[in-house]
Amino acid sequence: MVERMERTMPTTAVRDATSSRRFQPGQAVVGRVERVEEMETGERAALVRAGGQLVRARLEAPLAVGRLYLFEIHERQGTIYWKAIPLSEPASAPSGEEAVRRWQKAWKLPDAALPVLRQALKAGAAATKEEIAALTEAVKETGQPDAAEDVLAHLFRRRLPFSSAVFRALWAAKTGVPLAEGLGKLKAAIAALSAHPAALKLIRAMEKFLSPPLSAYEAAVRLLLSGEEEAETARALLARLGLAPLPEDRRLALREAVQCRRFADIIRQLGLTDEEAFLERWAALDAAYQSGALPAAEAKLWAAARATRDPALSLFCWLRRAAVRLGLEDEAALVRVGKIEDLPSAPSLKRLLLRFLHESGSEGAKRAAEAILDQLDGMAIAAGGDGLIEHVWISFPLPLGGRSSDFAVCWQGRRKQGGPLDADYNRIVCCLTLEELGEVIVDMRVQRRIVHISIFHDDPRLAVAAARMAPLVKERFQAHGYALSGIDVKATRSAPPPPSVFLFADSCSEVDCQA
Repeated sequence: MVERMERTMPTTAVRDATSSRRFQPGQAVVGRVERVEEMETGERAALVRAGGQLVRARLEAPLAVGRLYLFEIHERQGTIYWKAIPLSEPASAPSGEEAVRRWQKAWKLPDAALPVLRQALKAGAAATKEEIAALTEAVKETGQPDAAEDVLAHLFRRRLPFSSAVFRALWAAKTGVPLAEGLGKLKAAIAALSAHPAALKLIRAMEKFLSPPLSAYEAAVRLLLSGEEEAETARALLARLGLAPLPEDRRLALREAVQCRRFADIIRQLGLTDEEAFLERWAALDAAYQSGALPAAEAKLWAAARATRDPALSLFCWLRRAAVRLGLEDEAALVRVGKIEDLPSAPSLKRLLLRFLHESGSEGAKRAAEAILDQLDGMAIAAGGDGLIEHVWISFPLPLGGRSSDFAVCWQGRRKQGGPLDADYNRIVCCLTLEELGEVIVDMRVQRRIVHISIFHDDPRLAVAAARMAPLVKERFQAHGYALSGIDVKATRSAPPPPSVFLFADSCSEVDCQA
């Protein structure tokens, strides 16, 4: 028979957990009695370690020191009561699994709830029975309770809302198909709906996202740096792009930035106030070229300007805006501006998907869209703090070669006082699937601006290529104030987990967190 005892919890000098709103009526939290002491009034009080906090409470019934209890939190007539249910024997050291089983028995929960209870206990989480039940149902839906525990641990450890929706989003982000594949499936599913306005908008947006112009910025730079003999023709093409020739001092600065491959400086010299409008003009100009509508001189110069074999600048610009294009910042932007009408005019993939769900009638296409939305939500939810360490995780299609595959990045590091991320101390794990090499994982560690890069793949040619590229990579890091300690190529079996799994792994980030 489960023994039940009650005690009250007034505000005391140790910590008033109720005033911090950490513990609320209806919740329950597992705690261990650290000490029992006598108060000046002659009453006895217990110091309880619960949810990472030390709480002092006046006892109405005896509690055993060192014993683990499940405390159900109730409120009666303005007074908070914690009802204690023993989860361990008085004379024995408490076993985590034993405590989980007793918690399950006390709440009459099915065995499917054990992973949820286990992770809630480890994190010292305060949760309601309804929240535990909802998470249990969400875990059952996965059919993989063992794999789901990593996601549950992340959810409880980060103090994210204990809701099935949050769990499903994190689970989708961890286990979903690559975004490039998911977008391809959605595109196929809505092909039959091509006459639908929302479907047309979504198809165009996906095509732009999956096939960005990988010579747009290079073409603009080529035109701005054209020689005198091409000046008049270049001026006409620049006008079509919404640009104007640069004065000589800016031309020199642009040329130097191009030679040193300082991409951020190049973008500043271009002076683009609206990159989306620039890309629209580029697409219109290129369409005119493809259809033969350009004058001969303009067509010749445009063909030379767009024929780049090094799209690094356009890739840089595209990667820089990937999170915005996906819609991972939509919610934060909405909080800042206050209403949807004030969001940026260029709709993100997330906003287009939500509009499509509202307007479309195809169940198959809706399921594909919802799967992508769950993944996007999971990436946005996963970003944030975990104690001293911050996480940023993003995965998006990267157009390389003849197809798109996902480029996944997990960034771990500390945040400077005042908000900005500290670029001097971090770890970045990247994963990319290439046509010939397959999956390649890169692990980059930065400590005090000293960088070490590890590449994980079994192809022996990579070690030769890395050794050849090391001097150039070292030079590029030095240009930005970093020192490269080395690049090594290791066997795939020793690689860290890919970013979608790495984020949920309960392991040391190996990032120096000292101030």
